[in-house]
Amino acid sequence: MQPDEKETAVSAAADDVPQTPDAQPEQESAHPDHKITGVLSWIMTMGITVAAVLLVCTFIARPGRVSGNSMQNTCHDGDFVILWELNYQPQHGDIVVVNSNNALGDNLIKRVIGVGGDHIVVSNGVVIRNGQRLQESYVKEQTWSGPNVDITVPKGQMFLMGDNRNHSADSRYIGTVSDNIIVGKVTVRLFPFNAIRTFQ
Repeated sequence: MQPDEKETAVSAAADDVPQTPDAQPEQESAHPDHKITGVLSWIMTMGITVAAVLLVCTFIARPGRVSGNSMQNTCHDGDFVILWELNYQPQHGDIVVVNSNNALGDNLIKRVIGVGGDHIVVSNGVVIRNGQRLQESYVKEQTWSGPNVDITVPKGQMFLMGDNRNHSADSRYIGTVSDNIIVGKVTVRLFPFNAIRTFQ
């Protein structure tokens, strides 16, 4: 690809232009209309920017703040994250936020362990999905306890668990959660600044 070419106006050399004693250089004059146009252009630019931000935050992505410790050591209390919501479908391993239309009545941040059709067995600190034991390096404590579960996740539902298994109220206690109450997938942690990271 060639760089854009720009036309340039080349002025003639001074020796080539006939000079007359009465010749006076033309002077540009400032018109009030130019200032008004500049202000209107600035207002339009700001309006478009605000509208774009509102559109993104309403339909595509939104900010959120982690409250609680159930996702340690992946996410911590007070972390500031960005949630992706446009056309999101839950996938194994994603970290999601669901709204308060669940058995606990609070917004929850958890990891997707199972989706519709998966057979999930939780037994003695081990998670088995469709006959395969999960290798969960993200879990805070490799030795953890809680209720044993044997369930096939209904269509349109998710089985969610926190990474801090010993301190997480999740699908082991409240059952599966509807896909319809997903607020979004956690894609980026922006704060604290020394721990910025992205999530697949």
